[in-house]
Amino acid sequence: MREHFRRHPVTAGYLSAVAGLALLMRFVFADGMSAQVRRSLSTNAANLADHPVNALLGSAFVLDPDGDGLVATGLAVVAAVVCLGALEREVGPWRAVAVVLLGHVGAVLLTALVISSGVYPTDLTDVVDVGAGYVAFTAAGAITVLSPVVLRVPWLALLVAYPLATAEWHGAVPEFAALGHVAAVLIGLCGGTFAVARAYAAVGR
Repeated sequence: MREHFRRHPVTAGYLSAVAGLALLMRFVFADGMSAQVRRSLSTNAANLADHPVNALLGSAFVLDPDGDGLVATGLAVVAAVVCLGALEREVGPWRAVAVVLLGHVGAVLLTALVISSGVYPTDLTDVVDVGAGYVAFTAAGAITVLSPVVLRVPWLALLVAYPLATAEWHGAVPEFAALGHVAAVLIGLCGGTFAVARAYAAVGR
């Protein structure tokens, strides 16, 4: 475990923070307090207007298995850790943080913009939107450049198609989380490509 922290400090730290908070919310905090944490750190319009930094950063560490489903939540955490670990191993911790942070924040801001446009039939001002999904899809998009060339297009197609295929649609517009996941993939792809190029250039590869 110590060796994993040393070699992958960002990935190990993220997993520890997510798991630690999840355990506190499940076994220590009262139900009302846990619900308040989710509401307070959700990246909805009300929170982004009132405390944007806390919502933008904190939302990536708060899980919502009741809302997202236990299987989906578990898969998101596993995907985030595996893909982020692969990215961090290749580009280093600081570049990995920059890529994932850019993807998560970019996806949040895009979904906030779409929600504010009024395309959805219900009021989503106070919706609860937390979890590791944007981190997972950003990291998954970022490692595309590390895969064999023949697999890159199918991998990207899968990452983009999955959230759209499983989303609830409102006419021609999918639910906001699906748009956020697609945005995270594309931002991760661009950020990962740039980070890998910079990392390889630094060591003459």
